[in-house]
Order: sequence, then C-alpha cells, then structure tokens
Amino acid sequence: MMHTGYVTTINLAIGPNCPVRCEGCYNYFAENPEEPLITADEITDFAAKAKEYGVSKATLSGGDPLFHPEIVAIARGIKGAGLEVKLDTVGTSFLDDVPILYKGRGLAPKVDVSSLKPHVDLVSIPLDGANQTTISRFRRGRHNLFAETLAVAGLLQKTGVSFGYNTVAHASNLSELPAIQRIAEDTGAKEWQIFEFDPNGPNPTSKKDLLRLAPGQFASETNMLKPVSGILMIVRKSLLDRSDAYFLIDSTGLAWQPTQEGARRVFGHISRDSDVVMSALKSHMSRVKDRQSTWRPINF
Repeated sequence: MMHTGYVTTINLAIGPNCPVRCEGCYNYFAENPEEPLITADEITDFAAKAKEYGVSKATLSGGDPLFHPEIVAIARGIKGAGLEVKLDTVGTSFLDDVPILYKGRGLAPKVDVSSLKPHVDLVSIPLDGANQTTISRFRRGRHNLFAETLAVAGLLQKTGVSFGYNTVAHASNLSELPAIQRIAEDTGAKEWQIFEFDPNGPNPTSKKDLLRLAPGQFASETNMLKPVSGILMIVRKSLLDRSDAYFLIDSTGLAWQPTQEGARRVFGHISRDSDVVMSALKSHMSRVKDRQSTWRPINF
C-alpha cells in the first residue's frame, strides 16, 4: 500500500547514546553529558499537553531510545496520554546487553520486548543494505548488524509486535533498494521508510560526498518501488519533505528544530520553559497544516 495520510508527530530523541556510529548522524546529543536525562514523568506531562495542540503521534528515537533507563515507563506514559507510539531503534538491546559505541561507554542492558508490546504501535529498525558489507559503509561498529537486524525482526514478529524498516538511501546502497524491499516483504514488515541521505547533519562525515545523491536521483529511484504483498507501506522522505517538518525533544528535555544551516534552534526545556515550548509547538503545528494544504502528504 502507499501512504496517503498526514500525521502530526513529535520526535522524542531520548536515547542518550547509541550502539552504532552512522555516517553523518542527524541527532543532537546532549552538549553536557552530565546533564540529567529527561524523566518519564516529564515526557508524559509534555505528551498530554501536546495532544491538546493536535499532536497524534510520538516517535521515540535517539541515539537509541532503548538505552534510556525509563524506556518502558516513557512508552507507557505516552500511550496513556492518548498518542500513537512509534519506536525507532537499532534493536540490538532486544537481543542482549549491548556495548555503547557512540556518545558514551559501558553496556546498555537488554530490554524485554514483551514489556514494551502493550505500549508501542510500531517498532522501526534500520536496514541500509541487503548484506553486511553494504550496511557497514553507513552504520559502523557492529560487524554482524545485518544478521542481528533480521533476528530482531524475527523476535518482534514472534512476539506479535508490529514492525517496519527504515533505510537511508545514499549513493552506495541505491542499487540495493529492490533487494531491501524484498527482505521487508518476506519478513512481514508493515512499513518501510526510505530517507534521502542528508549530508549536512550535526555530526559531519568525511564520506558525505561519496554518499550524497544527485538532484532528482532519490525521487527517480524510489518512485519505481511498488508494494507487492499488500501489507507493506512504503514511505518516501526526501530532504525537501523533511525540511521544517520536525519538532524534537533531546535526551535532556530541550525542545528544538533543525535550521537550514545545519544547526538547531533551541526553544527551551519542556518542563522548566513549558510556556515557551508549547508556544513554539503551536507555531509548528500551524506550519504543518499549511504544508498539508500545499505539499503532497508525507509521514514523519
């Protein structure tokens, strides 16, 4: 199926670190590693207020959101506030304790899939190639990530958790998109998100000129992809689609949006500066409605 709806989303990038190092990681991690992590209570309160402004969905991301010690309570609180909950994770913490590779050290403990099942509507895991060699060109640090991703997909399916894949389309994996789709179809994925590689994220990569796509290349290659099973929803997210589309909260509770210069505009803390943040969210929601009336619908 093709996506035709428009969903108003907040992105809670609560994962303070990650088990992989992606080329050009888009996430803003805490500027001060000693800053306390945002709590489940703070997020639940913010989610309830956001719903009053018309927000219908929260995406938990990072870093890796499974690395937040209160991840289950956070998902439970957001779901209880009446929002749809999506979890964007590498997923390796569903299999075992995982070494922290990026923005920290130590081990992140294993997370029981069953504990999250009642509170999460969809789990999205990365699949940036049809083999380990291709994946390693973009996500570094786990030498068996391809097999682990398929194991996570199998575990989610066995547990009865709806799941999907997300792919960053870049010059090194563009030819593998049809093969990635076959994997998504064969493993029972509900959704496949394809993102155009962004060479201007806050964590720059020396490979950006090797990974960036030519103008129009993302659209021409992804428009050829058609669902086969009738179950898989393909969602294309170009750089233009994503421009000014996100309202994010980082792992310490700061609300922000990316700027065209590759930096970020910080509005304040969701608890300490609640009035300012909610005013910024209101303005964002107004822009979302304007985009809906003038642009083709996207899901973000």
